[in-house]
Amino acid sequence: MPSTAAQPHQPQPATDSLYRHTLLYATFTATGVALALPGALMPWLLAHWAMRDSQAGLFLFLFFFASTGGAMLSRGSLTASIARGTACTALGAALLPFASRSTSYLAIVLYGLGLGITMTSTSLLQSRRYSADCAPEMTRNLLWAIGACTGPWLVLHDGVLDGTHAQHVLLALALAFGLFSILVISFETNIPAPIRTHTKASRFTLLAAPFPFLLLIFCATGVESSAGSWLATYAHRSGESLGITIGAPTCFWAGLLASRILQSSSRISHIARRSLLTWNLVAMTAALTGLIFFHEGLLMLTAAFIVGFAAGPMYPLLLALIFEHDSSNMIFVLAGLGSAALPFLTGTLSTAANSLRSGLLVPAAAAAAMAIAGWSTSRNKQNPTST
Repeated sequence: MPSTAAQPHQPQPATDSLYRHTLLYATFTATGVALALPGALMPWLLAHWAMRDSQAGLFLFLFFFASTGGAMLSRGSLTASIARGTACTALGAALLPFASRSTSYLAIVLYGLGLGITMTSTSLLQSRRYSADCAPEMTRNLLWAIGACTGPWLVLHDGVLDGTHAQHVLLALALAFGLFSILVISFETNIPAPIRTHTKASRFTLLAAPFPFLLLIFCATGVESSAGSWLATYAHRSGESLGITIGAPTCFWAGLLASRILQSSSRISHIARRSLLTWNLVAMTAALTGLIFFHEGLLMLTAAFIVGFAAGPMYPLLLALIFEHDSSNMIFVLAGLGSAALPFLTGTLSTAANSLRSGLLVPAAAAAAMAIAGWSTSRNKQNPTST
């Protein structure tokens, strides 16, 4: 596990402490909105830039890959890191409404890079301050969930997904992140990012892990990003109402965050890992398959929620398993590749088959592969990462 030296606690005035809490939690809520927004806006973005699904897949690939890179760049002073991240996100969000199809790729890279830096640095900052208290972690998850679930609805104006309003939402988001950047520098204390070190010698590395475990890591984030990014477009093309179009990604994010909040509770976290590595993955596969064959109204919303709820605990569980043996960045690289690759492959297959329903076979197949890999991995009751 990564270890860091304890920092001496500096007493702070109650009002100052409350202000800092409010600022950081507002920032974290905004990151939930920002992460959900590209998927919610995808139907408009496809029309605005006359993109094929394969080009939209590249757009999403760059977004998630840049976000992963940003997470790995959270170094030095965490205050400065948050300021850099929010400023970069603000710049990307401000450029997107005015970008052409070609320059949109640069804008989304800036947007994703800043978002990855901001989310990681904010989490590290709060975890260093309250390492023995799970309440801040629960609060972050809850506020992030509210932001992610609210994001898709912000793009509506008088019940319509209006292009001008969508541009205003992006500009408002840019303004908010720009303000956060200034406020963090003005009011936050400088706290260094933790230095990752191995607490004990171990011959285990991620690359030495069995293939099923590597497959689980790659697909866990990939299914999340692919489903979350394409659900709104899928519902829109299925001829559903605008409420269902926006409701589908909202239900997905609500399910994902609800399951993570439950898993962060000490009363729930005792659930056997083997159950999560089997039944959760079976449920996720069934729900994604249901989305492909049954895409009407309430069924779509229910399936989207189940996909999110089943997927939610997987990546945190895999992180916990791997960090018992290896504290390197390799898991983030592999997970980042998965989160970027599967949305891209979904768009590519959709264009090739001229059907987004066919494209969704990518996350469905990945979930099925995860179910098989999870069953194989869970057979080792003592340590799923052992060979």
